[in-house]
Amino acid sequence: MTTYTTSIGENNKDQATFTNPFTSAIYRRGSLQVKVDPAELAGEKAVSVMEDQMAVIPATTHHDFPAIIDPTHIAIGPFISALGDNLFFDAVLGVGTNAVFGYNHPAIFPKLQRLGSIIPGFMGAGTDYFFNSRHGAPVAQDLARLMTDMARAAYATEYRMNFANAGTEANENALKVAMFNKFRQIKKVLDDEQYAGMCEQLGIKTIEMPRDSVWSNYPFYLLAFKGAFHGRTATSNTLSLSKRRQKEGYQAVPYVVHVPYGKAIDFDEFIDATPIQELIEEKRLKSVMDSGKVPADLLSAIIIEPIQGEGGYIIPSREFLACLDTFLGKYRSRGLCLISDEVQTGLFRTGKFTGMQNWYENHPNLKPDIMSFAKPLHVGGALIQSRLLEDWPPGKFSGTWAEGNLLGIAVAVYTLEELKNTDPCLGRSYPDNCIEAGKYLRQALSEMGDRLEKKFPGTGAVSNVRGLGQMNAFDLPSHDLVDQVVHESFLHGLHILGTGERSIRIFGTVDQRTREADILVKILEDVLEQVLSHSKKEPAASLS
Repeated sequence: MTTYTTSIGENNKDQATFTNPFTSAIYRRGSLQVKVDPAELAGEKAVSVMEDQMAVIPATTHHDFPAIIDPTHIAIGPFISALGDNLFFDAVLGVGTNAVFGYNHPAIFPKLQRLGSIIPGFMGAGTDYFFNSRHGAPVAQDLARLMTDMARAAYATEYRMNFANAGTEANENALKVAMFNKFRQIKKVLDDEQYAGMCEQLGIKTIEMPRDSVWSNYPFYLLAFKGAFHGRTATSNTLSLSKRRQKEGYQAVPYVVHVPYGKAIDFDEFIDATPIQELIEEKRLKSVMDSGKVPADLLSAIIIEPIQGEGGYIIPSREFLACLDTFLGKYRSRGLCLISDEVQTGLFRTGKFTGMQNWYENHPNLKPDIMSFAKPLHVGGALIQSRLLEDWPPGKFSGTWAEGNLLGIAVAVYTLEELKNTDPCLGRSYPDNCIEAGKYLRQALSEMGDRLEKKFPGTGAVSNVRGLGQMNAFDLPSHDLVDQVVHESFLHGLHILGTGERSIRIFGTVDQRTREADILVKILEDVLEQVLSHSKKEPAASLS
């Protein structure tokens, strides 16, 4: 394969530019083309860079080919440099971490350049300090106010915000709020003797601390979904159930139940509705739990991705959402919290502030009690209904970064402020563009599938095109074909990821241009034609 380029017509109306601070070279987004030399992408220098990194950093997800990027050269929207003069189209965007605008939005990047000249001298933030900037640089309360205002507009409810390192810690804090809420409720329902009786039946003992004693565990259940991914810290990892390698060999947190996601389900199959006092008095608590059922009064939270990511980009059915709505309506009065994991779906990635808003409109019980954020926010954080934080004990939240990394806070504030504006190239709001651009891309992918079916009859190469806003996916016939397409796309200058058993997922920017969708589909079609033409050959060999 020789040098590959997309050669899609320029958009002269697109005046978005990126000025490289190292070279002062100016690059216009509307004229950039994907252009790659596969021999360089997988050549000696690329393999050397990969081996140099892996010598000191353990292999993570994709270690089988040297997908090397250079953000110090060309980086704007979905375009980013590779080695040499090679230019990629990035439809992974750091699995959604590289802001909803992709790279270096021209209304945001200059502000960060100015801020970056001083903030790195004091990157720290924590609960021992309050912050104020006399020169207008964003601080934690600025981001919290923007987020709580948007949450109030979305759900007509008051929220407060807690910051953390990343999405998994945001989920951990969300779960802590839900469990402590359950603990306080149970302490109101049970007297000390009944609580001790519950612990005795479950084999929970007290442990001595330097100046106090506590129960060694608290039997508050969490309900998650098969196919879920919520992070890699202990509790988050227990809740995740998408890939074996994420769990095998690791200790699991107790009192977690997984149920099917996406289709109609009878949640009551997993719940025993008997009041907790009755279960304790009749000494049936342990037998109920051993049977696999959750005592309703001990269920503290349901955590859910509005659209499953690693599970296969699964968009839940109306039947599933109706079942969940009914279940929440039935048990919320008993202290059950709904946690919406918005780490991927938040910040208008679906065209709305949160992914759950897409379902809440028709299912009012799906109003989240708590929402977790990270990735495009550039800081972890949990939005928590204010009622859950009434009389919240000091010190229950803490941490070196509990008010956020100040540079990350600034990226988030500038991003949210820009999302209120209108890109002159688009002629419509960013949320509206996100929705319409997603529709355009899905239509283009479906048409691509039709063309491929005519060229390769009976292969069903592209099926189940789906998505919402700029979270889109389609299925291929097999997992092996997914691996081949991901690898071959890299050699064609396109970063994509597989998901689920046999799906390709595509992250787009909220300001995606029609031209960029055309570039993306052009590369995918060229790749699929090549792979299908050689479908009887072995998958591409590993370069590691």
